[in-house]
Amino acid sequence: MSSAIDTNGPASTRIAAIATLVSLTLAIGGCATTRQSRGYERSGFLGDYSQLREGESGEAQLVYVDPAADWKRYDAIQLDSVTIWRTEDTTDLSTEDRQRLTDYLFAAIHNELSQDYRMVDRPGPGVMRLRVAITDARGAKVVLNTITSVVPQLRLATTLGGAATGVSVFVGKAAIEGEITDSLSGRRLMAAVDTRQGTKALRDGVGKWSDVEAAFDYWSKRLRERLAEVRGA
Repeated sequence: MSSAIDTNGPASTRIAAIATLVSLTLAIGGCATTRQSRGYERSGFLGDYSQLREGESGEAQLVYVDPAADWKRYDAIQLDSVTIWRTEDTTDLSTEDRQRLTDYLFAAIHNELSQDYRMVDRPGPGVMRLRVAITDARGAKVVLNTITSVVPQLRLATTLGGAATGVSVFVGKAAIEGEITDSLSGRRLMAAVDTRQGTKALRDGVGKWSDVEAAFDYWSKRLRERLAEVRGA
């Protein structure tokens, strides 16, 4: 049975330092690109998946938006510490990698949403609660990613190992599940399941988690855009 791994203490004390790391990563490694994967799995983090539908173009793989929600009444967000949901792919992550990944995703989401909302640490009127879990995180093979010359044999190898699943053997992959609820009533307002993976295997100066971090950046920006859409901003 899946279970949550709590890798965070009080996250607010690390926001400034992690935000700087996120900004530097974007500046240095912004060339990393990702695409939506073909398949997905339900980790159990969301509990009830019956409301979610298959996503359309530009949406998460599974998505739910409350059609009756009054989005304009919300001006603040309570962002829970990001957790890693224990799966076959996340069990072997080191403590350092778990901390890095959860900190990075928390900071990326916080940086984006704080531009449009007050970020608070407790429930209240006009406050949405956002909870997110990393349900898959696979780093790229760094040694092969740092090759600078284009070798035909290696280019071929990047497509063979992942042919069945659509995942190249030298790129990273990440999956998340997230849910927004009314912080007082617990009513579900939005939920999503999505998986993304790297697209470029042969890149110079790209770290093990660059593809995963690029996916986190994408999801954070897309969440901000989606919330702006539903409230008519």
